[in-house]
Amino acid sequence: MSGAKNDHRSCERVRSPATSFGLCLLTVFALGAARGPTTPDHDASRPELAGLWAAHRDFGPEVEGPLTLRDGGAGLHADIAGYRALVDVDGAKIRFEIPGDRGAFRGRFEDDRLVRGHWIQPPNVRSFARMATPVTLQRTEDGSWRGTVTPLPDELHLYLVIERREDGTLGAFLRNPEANIGRFYPVHDVLADGNRVRFRDDEGRTRFEGRYDPEFGRLSVYLPWNGGTFDFERVDGDPASPFYPRPLDAPRYEYREPPAGGGWEVAQPPEVGMAVGPLEALVRKIASAPMDAIDAPDIHGLLVARHGKLVLEEYFHGYSREDLHGTRSASKSVTTTLVGIATHESLLELDAPVYATMFGGALPAGLDPRAARMTLAHLITMTPGLACDDSDPDSPGGEDRMQNQEEQPDWLRYTLELPMTHEPGTHATYCSASQNLAGGVLSVISGEWLPDFYRDHFARRVGSGRYAMNLSPTGEGYGGGGLYILPRDFLKLGQLYLNDGTWKSARLLDPGWAEVATTARHMIRDEGYGYGWWVFSYPYEGRQVKAFYAGGNGGQYVIVVPELDLDVVIFGGNYNQRVMHVSKYEFVRDYVVSAVVPGR
Repeated sequence: MSGAKNDHRSCERVRSPATSFGLCLLTVFALGAARGPTTPDHDASRPELAGLWAAHRDFGPEVEGPLTLRDGGAGLHADIAGYRALVDVDGAKIRFEIPGDRGAFRGRFEDDRLVRGHWIQPPNVRSFARMATPVTLQRTEDGSWRGTVTPLPDELHLYLVIERREDGTLGAFLRNPEANIGRFYPVHDVLADGNRVRFRDDEGRTRFEGRYDPEFGRLSVYLPWNGGTFDFERVDGDPASPFYPRPLDAPRYEYREPPAGGGWEVAQPPEVGMAVGPLEALVRKIASAPMDAIDAPDIHGLLVARHGKLVLEEYFHGYSREDLHGTRSASKSVTTTLVGIATHESLLELDAPVYATMFGGALPAGLDPRAARMTLAHLITMTPGLACDDSDPDSPGGEDRMQNQEEQPDWLRYTLELPMTHEPGTHATYCSASQNLAGGVLSVISGEWLPDFYRDHFARRVGSGRYAMNLSPTGEGYGGGGLYILPRDFLKLGQLYLNDGTWKSARLLDPGWAEVATTARHMIRDEGYGYGWWVFSYPYEGRQVKAFYAGGNGGQYVIVVPELDLDVVIFGGNYNQRVMHVSKYEFVRDYVVSAVVPGR
C-alpha cells in the first residue's frame, strides 16, 4: 500500500542505520492495519491482510512423563501417561510397546538397581521420522523401576509476512524455523475473495488457501503436508516475537560472559587471546538482521570456545541452551567419530569388508566383485563405488529417493542392493546412505544398537545427557544425519578433535585419529573430505590456516581451526537455501577468526 511505503521511507530517514529493519516493519504493519489501504481499487469488504502473522501447533507426542515398571503378578508391566503394556524380558534386555503406535521402549538391566534404555516416539510431523531419546530407570524401595520419558517436542512455528505493494497488490512469504517449510510454498500473490484467501506462486498456481475470521481476527491456512490447519493471528504489535532474532525493544547488545556449566569452563575473550569487539559486532549483526525475505539469514545459536574455554554463547529467535537442535548432516561426523571410538576400543578395523560383515561372512550370489572389495574406510570417506549421489535426483542411492520409496523399508539392505558404478576408493560422491551403512557395519560388529552405542561410548563419556537420534523405518539408528543435540554438547565434538581425541581426562579416540580423520582425501562439492569431516581454510594474518567442519543442511556447523585452537558451533534454519553458508564463511572468517589476537 502506498501509505505503508511512505511510512517505511520515513522510518528509514529518522532512524540510525544500525536500527533493525524489523522495527520499521513493525511500525509499517501497525500503521497499515490502523489506517487501511489507500489504493483506489481497494474493496472495503475485503479483509486487510497486510501484516505479520504467527501460528504455532504442538503435535505432541501424546505419551511422555513418568514411566514405571512393576511386577503385576503375571509378569512385568509398564505404566506411562495412563497406558499399560506388558514388558518382554529377554535376559537383561527389556522391550514394550504402547498400543496404537504411541511409543515404545527398549533397554536393558545394567544391574539390580538400574535400567538404561531409549524411548522411541511415533513419527513426527516435522521430519516424519521416529526418534530415540535416552531414559534411565532406577529401582525404588517398593521394588518398582521409575524414570521419566522426555521425547523430542514435535511442534511447528510459522510466520506469515503479507505486504501490500505499491500497485495495491499483496505479496507474502512464509518462514518456519524448524524445517523452513515455506520454501515448499513460494508465494507471489495473495488474493482475497470475501473471507477466502488464496496464496499463488509466480505462475498463478494456488499453493495454499485460507479463510479469514473477522470475529476473531484469525487467518486459518491449510497446509496438508505439514500438519493440516494453522490458525494465524496478528503479531504486528509484539516486538518480542521470535520472528525477530532478538526483541525489537531490547537494549543494544553488550558482550556478556556465558554462565558456567554443561561441562565447560568459561572465560572472557581477553583471557584466551581474543578481542571482544569483533564478537560483539557479530552478535549485533545477527540480532539486527532484517527478516524481510524468506531467504534472510536465520541464525539460532552461536558458540565460540578457545583454549578449551567457552567465551561466547548467544541464541536468537527464541532458542536457548536448553533446546535440542537438529544437526542434519553434521551428525555424519558423529557417525565417523563413533567408528573412530570403536577402532580405539579394538572393536573393529577400517579395512572390515562391508558385504561380508553385513551378510554374516557369506557373500550374496552374483555379487559384483567390486562390492566384495568395499571396506568400512570407503564408506566413511564416501567412496564406496555405489550408484549413490545425493546431488543427482536420478541417482538410485540418493537420500531423498531412498527415504521416499516404500518397497524396501530397510535402508541398510536398500543400500547394499544398489549397483556398483566404480571401484571402491576411486570416486567420491556425496552419499548419505554411505555414512548410514557405516553405522550399520558398526552396529553389526559391535553387537550394539546405534543409539545405545552413541549413549555408552560417546554421550555418557562427554557428559551429554539429552539427545534424540532419528531412526529408519525398521528401527535402526540412522547414521546419515539428523541427530538432535544440545548446543554445548555439539561444541564438545569439536573440542574432542582439538584435544587429539580426549575430553577432559577421557580418551575416546586413538592419538592421531583427529589429524587423519580431518585430512582431505577427496574433493566433494569443491571442498576436501576426510572421515566424515569437510576440510578447507580461512585467511589469517596474511596466510591460510586449516579448518575443518561438520556441516548440516540449514546452517548447522561445528567448525574447528586447529592452529588457532578455536572451536565454533552455529545452528540455523535456512534449510535448502544457499544463504546458510554465510555463517560458515563470512561470519566466522570476518568476526570470529579475526578476533584471535596474533601470538595469543
